[in-house]
Formats: sequence, structure tokens, C-alpha cells
Amino acid sequence: MLGADAAVVAANIDTRRCTVVVNRAWRRGITSSIACGVREHDIEDACIIALGDQPYVTSTDVDALIEAFARERNAKTRPIVALRAGDVWGAPVLFPRRDFAALRRLRGDRGAKGLASANQSRLVFVEAIDRRAFDDVDTKADLTRLNAPETRRTRP
Repeated sequence: MLGADAAVVAANIDTRRCTVVVNRAWRRGITSSIACGVREHDIEDACIIALGDQPYVTSTDVDALIEAFARERNAKTRPIVALRAGDVWGAPVLFPRRDFAALRRLRGDRGAKGLASANQSRLVFVEAIDRRAFDDVDTKADLTRLNAPETRRTRP
């Protein structure tokens, strides 16, 4: 999902293994991107809301979300599966299809964590491979800081 500066971002990423969807309503906040993505894939069993600025979230982390979801076969109790690093949790989060309508109704710039939190009985966590999973890169200074040797810590 691309929003602001979509053409510049698209020109600088490898799109061979993904579908690029442009959210033209990106100024309405992150929930407009969530709704746009859910509409684009409304027939899927689940969706994973992930952020593009978390370099320490790995494909293994995403696979773990999918595996935790796949273990629960009962459609009425399908879990919401979130990544966790210690006491911190958040995106990427996997939501089953039963939550798509609620995801489309979200408004503002707060994301879907509130929806996941409101469904505590269905919320399942998988532990991130890297303790820095929720460190994000918004500036060049962030990238420099996150690449510093003293910040490189992975789960034992």
C-alpha cells in the first residue's frame, strides 16, 4: 500500500513479489490505507497489517503470525495474531476475515491496535525474532542509530 509520494516510493522498491495498491486518500490517516488494503483483498481468509518502516521485522516473524492463525481452524474463534517483543506489541498484526468490516470502519491515524485490544479473548501473540522489531526508520538519523553496533540485539 502506497500513499504519499507513491511514485517515488514505487520507483525505489522491488515490486516483483507484491501487488502495489495506491491509497489516494492517504491524507485521512493510516486507517484509510487499512480500509483500502482490505477492500483490495476482501475475499482472503486473513490480512496482515504491516508497516514499511520496521526493518527488523523478518519474514520469519510474518510466517509465525500465519502459523499461529492456521492452528485455529474454527472460523468463529479465529484469532487476531500480533507480533510482540517483550512487553511491546503491535504491527504486524494478522486479522481474520471476520474483522474486515470493522477494519474498514476505522477512522483517523491510530491504526488497528485498538480493534485488536478490544478483542482480547481472541488476541494471540508471537515473539519477534529481533528485540528491535518495533524500531522504525523515519529519518536518516534513525537508520544510523538503528545500525549502530550497540543496538544490534536479537532474541537468544
